[in-house]
Amino acid sequence: MKKKIRGWLFGTQAIFLAAFSLCYMLLYFIFFPLYYNWIRDKQISDAYLDIQDLDLGNMQEDDFSAFAIYENDNFSFSIADEDMNPIYTTKKPPEFYVNKNIETKLSSFSRTPEIIRRNSKLKETTKLRGIITQKDIDYYVVIRDNPVHDNGGEITSQFLSGIISIMLVFGLIATWRISRHFSRPIESLVQVAEKISAGDFNTYANEDAAFEEANQLAKSLNQISAQLQESLGQIEGNRKQFIQQNVQQERRDKLQKDFIANISHELKTPLAVISSQTEMIAYAGEDDREYYLTSIQEEIAKITNMVSGLLNMSTIDRQMDNMMQKTLNMKDVLGYIVMKYEGLIKKKMLHLDVFLEDGCFVCGDQEYIEQAVNNYMMNAFEHANMGGHIRLTLKKQKSDIRVSVYNSGQPIPQKQMEQIWNGFFTTKKKNADAFSHVGLGLYIVQSVITMQNGKCGVENLPEGVEFWFTLPEKTQEQD
Repeated sequence: MKKKIRGWLFGTQAIFLAAFSLCYMLLYFIFFPLYYNWIRDKQISDAYLDIQDLDLGNMQEDDFSAFAIYENDNFSFSIADEDMNPIYTTKKPPEFYVNKNIETKLSSFSRTPEIIRRNSKLKETTKLRGIITQKDIDYYVVIRDNPVHDNGGEITSQFLSGIISIMLVFGLIATWRISRHFSRPIESLVQVAEKISAGDFNTYANEDAAFEEANQLAKSLNQISAQLQESLGQIEGNRKQFIQQNVQQERRDKLQKDFIANISHELKTPLAVISSQTEMIAYAGEDDREYYLTSIQEEIAKITNMVSGLLNMSTIDRQMDNMMQKTLNMKDVLGYIVMKYEGLIKKKMLHLDVFLEDGCFVCGDQEYIEQAVNNYMMNAFEHANMGGHIRLTLKKQKSDIRVSVYNSGQPIPQKQMEQIWNGFFTTKKKNADAFSHVGLGLYIVQSVITMQNGKCGVENLPEGVEFWFTLPEKTQEQD
């Protein structure tokens, strides 16, 4: 179970305060007595050294001030010469304290004195008994620390200040480590949030941190990141679709303008012919009228074909947006198409070669692909010479499926290579077998193939021309 930040902070603070209090008490009760005794022993030793610097045989009023400093710290002094005459005593009467502290304990004095600490049930007594020799006279000195009148506030303050300083250092270290433990998951979440704000949605926050609130925040950040990534993906997809639709619409608008211009131009000639022939009928004889009527009928047929082609093109432009995409075996599609041209082949005495490779699959609309192939085939029959060759080829080409239709005949002039894909463009043929059309076949091929993510083109080959188109190959991994 994950920890909650509030409970964790409360528990950590409680443990920290308890540990601080325990350490404080242990340090005080264990080390303060040692520290106190060390300070008092040092003061006694310093006092003894100061007494050695005095002229004990000729004490002046100013010399007594040295004793007053130590007496303020609860030390008492008893000094006598070798005849037990009082030199200085803190307490009065001098003779009494000399007798009590010196004369009755002469065996305890030493020229190299040591501090003696004696514990009793009521108090602890610290004494120093030493012999100082000046001018061949021995002086007996007793320095006593009186705990009954202990005024250790200054020592206690010094000791507590030292403890607090030490514990403050350790407390800062512990606080830093605790803050690092607490802030590490927060810092990680901040870094993830910064990356998300910068547009990097591939970074995810850790949802298995030590704190429940951090995990909940991480989970929310991950959900926000995923939703933003999904939304941006949809926006990007819509943007690309919108751009594609705009490009297609612009292309349609341009083609529509071109169609209007081309159809206007193409209609001028037959209408002018009809107008002139109609005028001639009024003045022509009986034999000439039949010729003029036949000429008018031919021009009307041309206009009819032109309008039919325009309507067919307009219908294709509207319907191509609703293509039924499915997996197609191109060998079966082309095999079916070839069967329909047996009559035309025999009529024009052409030689048809068919090369269809196995395993050529695409994803597309069969109706429109068949229309594209039919337009290529009809274009080949139109331009192939009597007794010439036509070749239909299906093969794999890298990651595409390539369909090509070759016909023997005259090459296409280089300047017309791009124009033949435009609507209403026609090549003028002088032979009587020329197929009458308004130039929409190749435009329809280009529109159909482009809408299905394919490409189309034409190449001049030795003794003929080859039209081709490619469609992306449909692989098993795409199923």
